[in-house]
Amino acid sequence: MKKLLILCLVVTFPMFAQADQLVEDAHLKDRVLIADQLARYSQLWDRKDSEGVVQLVAEDGAFEWHLTGAEKQPPVVKGRENILKYAEQAHGKRLAGKQSRHHFTGLVFEERTADQAVTEHMMLVTHVVSGEKPVVAATGVYKINWKKTDDGWLMFHRKLYVDR
Repeated sequence: MKKLLILCLVVTFPMFAQADQLVEDAHLKDRVLIADQLARYSQLWDRKDSEGVVQLVAEDGAFEWHLTGAEKQPPVVKGRENILKYAEQAHGKRLAGKQSRHHFTGLVFEERTADQAVTEHMMLVTHVVSGEKPVVAATGVYKINWKKTDDGWLMFHRKLYVDR
């Protein structure tokens, strides 16, 4: 009986170890995919590719801002169509004639399940006008709720805490 028990443990232990490794591999894969989406987001925004930006947002996604020290906060932009309008307006007016560079650092995964995640990271944005030196335009922290869809990991709620 002892030999049978030992044999069962020897045979099943590697299966548990493999299952744990598969879970860890999936966790790491999701982290890399989300980090890649963040890098893609900054590059698309800086290229003023509004259509590309909204492809990283869930249909029912939202963009929200919190301006430190401001009495009135900007409205939350909800839905992919409205986020597209916001991005087109920002790229066509506020950022016209400027080259933005979004610099992200300190990515932390606050939560993660098989189909949802919450990340937080710091950002620094610089702007360059042709012939001039770059200037710091903004600093702050992004907190993003993600959801896994058939199209991959998409932003569900992006909140930007802007330092002032």
